[in-house]
Amino acid sequence: MLRHATKAVTIATGFLAATALAGCPDPLQNQVRQVEIRYVTPVSVCRSKLAPVGDPSRAGSVVRDLDPGQWLEILVPGYIDGNDEGLEALAVDCTGNYVFANESLKGGASDRGWPRHVDPDEMVVNSGPNGMRVFWLRGLKFDNGDEGGPIALARAYGDNAEIYAAGSFRGPKDTRFSTARIGNETIVVAESKDCDPETQTCRKRGHFFLPRRGRLLESAVIDLDRTQSMPSVSARGLYAQYHLSTDVTYQKDGILLLEQVSVRIAKTEVPDLDSDRELRKVEFSRFLKIERDTLFSSNEPLWERVVGRD
Repeated sequence: MLRHATKAVTIATGFLAATALAGCPDPLQNQVRQVEIRYVTPVSVCRSKLAPVGDPSRAGSVVRDLDPGQWLEILVPGYIDGNDEGLEALAVDCTGNYVFANESLKGGASDRGWPRHVDPDEMVVNSGPNGMRVFWLRGLKFDNGDEGGPIALARAYGDNAEIYAAGSFRGPKDTRFSTARIGNETIVVAESKDCDPETQTCRKRGHFFLPRRGRLLESAVIDLDRTQSMPSVSARGLYAQYHLSTDVTYQKDGILLLEQVSVRIAKTEVPDLDSDRELRKVEFSRFLKIERDTLFSSNEPLWERVVGRD
């Protein structure tokens, strides 16, 4: 289960909020734990001016909601929402990097050709605490059903719209994004879900992005929920079913993962076989520590050490 909260990208010239965040409601209905820390505003890498709204005396502190098309205009200079010209295959974002032409989106194709006319339904904006927004444009399609495109960590307040980091993401179209705090740093978290129609099992994964030098870098991917069946090595003629669940706690220096794998013998209709029973449960914790541009795991995933041994 993934636990969400928020923190800010970089230390340095930000505003210190007077209140500490103890956590925020999880839109994915997962449990949340968050160490109380100070909130530090991230440093923007791109900024655009907005038309002021409301009371001028309060305008500077008012968080604003922008349409997805407005966020795309800010992320990709020269793009105009609703313009017939669309996005070019070699479009560049406000950090100077290609929007689509990069290694993480290799193999994706525009089903509308180029220049690409953007459908509002392809643009996703998920909200986080303190006005943070995660933007994703699902502009490319992949053979396995994935969709992909640029993502950005952003916020709009007063007459300013700011991008704090940008990157790319490929995954299922219903992937949800949020923000979480590790110490005084805000990271982006994506939760994806892949389902196998043949086995009717699903695999949920958490993707953690660290903001570095204006880029969102995918620094770790973990299994949050996973099920797999295979022939049992201890009960001949039967199948062992493995199920993993992971609790995630964000701490000031990294991410604590509590992994639990339950093992049971799957039910069979064959008479005289002792099936449909639990074998064991195994729990283990490991830690993802920030090491420059990555999240370094203190140990191998529990799944890799348990599956196939029963």
